[in-house]
Amino acid sequence: MRRTRDGHLLWLIPVAVLIPVALLVTVAFLVTAALLLARVSVAADVPASEALVRPAIVIAFTSFRDDNRYANVFRYELSPTGEGKLAGKVEPGSKRSDHHPSLSLNGEQAAFAGEVVGNVNQIHFQNFVKNKTTSLPSLNVSTTAQMAPSYCSSAGLIVFEAWNRPGSSGRWDVLLYNVEDQQFVDAPALNSAKFDERKPAISPDGNWIAFTTNEQSAQSLTDVRIYDRQKNEVEMLAGLNSNSMDTEPSLSRDGRLIAFVSDRSGGSGVRDIYLFDRQARKLLALPGLNSAGQEQSPSISADGRFIAFVSERLDGAGERDIYLYDRRLQKLVPIPDLNSPGDEYDPCIVVLSQKD
Repeated sequence: MRRTRDGHLLWLIPVAVLIPVALLVTVAFLVTAALLLARVSVAADVPASEALVRPAIVIAFTSFRDDNRYANVFRYELSPTGEGKLAGKVEPGSKRSDHHPSLSLNGEQAAFAGEVVGNVNQIHFQNFVKNKTTSLPSLNVSTTAQMAPSYCSSAGLIVFEAWNRPGSSGRWDVLLYNVEDQQFVDAPALNSAKFDERKPAISPDGNWIAFTTNEQSAQSLTDVRIYDRQKNEVEMLAGLNSNSMDTEPSLSRDGRLIAFVSDRSGGSGVRDIYLFDRQARKLLALPGLNSAGQEQSPSISADGRFIAFVSERLDGAGERDIYLYDRRLQKLVPIPDLNSPGDEYDPCIVVLSQKD
C-alpha cells in the first residue's frame, strides 16, 4: 500500500497474484461457454440458434384406433409447449385401408396409399385444411400395386414404388410423378433391369431420392442408395450399408442426413434405427433412441433435428407405437394423445416455421 500524489491510499496487488486469477476467470468462462454450446448444439448440422426453442410439429401417421379392420391416416399437432392433439383425418373409403402418408412442408397436405378390398394399392392426395381427398387419375391407371409415396411439396413431386407397371422393368421400380402437370418425370439410371428398387424417399429440396435395392452388387439382401436428380447418377453410400439388411431411408432437407433401419449386429434390438451423414461419411450416434424391441419406419425432419419412428418396445400403448426423438436433447420427446391401444405406424414428421 502507498499514497498517491493527492494523498489517497492505493492498494497494490502483486502481479504474481493477478495473473493466476485472470487465467482462472478466463478458463471458467471458456468451460461454461463450451458446456452451453454442447448443450444447444449436439450436432453441427442442426442450427444452434434454434436449440432452446421447440418448434411446432406435425406428424401424419397410420392407425387402427378407429377401426380394427381398416387402417386410417391421421394428422397430429404438437405445440411448442408440448400439448398434443389429433388435428385431421383422411375420410375412410368403403373397405379401404389407407397408409404411408407423406406430408407437405407446411403440414397441410399429404400423399398416401390406399387399398380397397379386392383391388390394388393406389396413390391419393389429401388436403387436411379442406378435408378433401383427390385421386390422381393419370398416376392410378395401372392395374398393379403402387405404394409408399414420398411427397416433395417444394417441387410438386411424388416418388413411389410400383410393381410391374407397363413400360417398367417388370419388377418393383421407383417412379417419379409431377402432381401439377400430372405427368411422370424421367429418372434415368435409377432403376435396374433385373432387380427391385423400393422404399423411396425424396429430399424436401427435391434433388435426392433415397431407396433400397436388392441389386446383385448389394452388400446384403437390401442396401440403401441415393439418386442424384441433377446428375442422373446413383451413389452407393460407402460407410452406410452393412452385410445385413439396410432399408427404409428418410432424408433431411438437402439429402445430407439419411435415417434408416438395419438389423446389423451390435444394435440394441433385432432392428434399430441409424443415422448416416453423407458429408462426414459416417454414422452419427443416437443415444437413447433404440430399445430391445424392434424399431422401424424412421422419418427425419427437414432440419435434421427430430426423428419420428415406430417401436415395438413393451411399455407402449399398443403393439406398435410412434415415438419422437430430439437429437438436440438426445432423448425422446413426449407426444401426448398420439398413441392408442391399436397399432400406430408409418409416421411422417414436419417441423413448422414462419417461412412454411
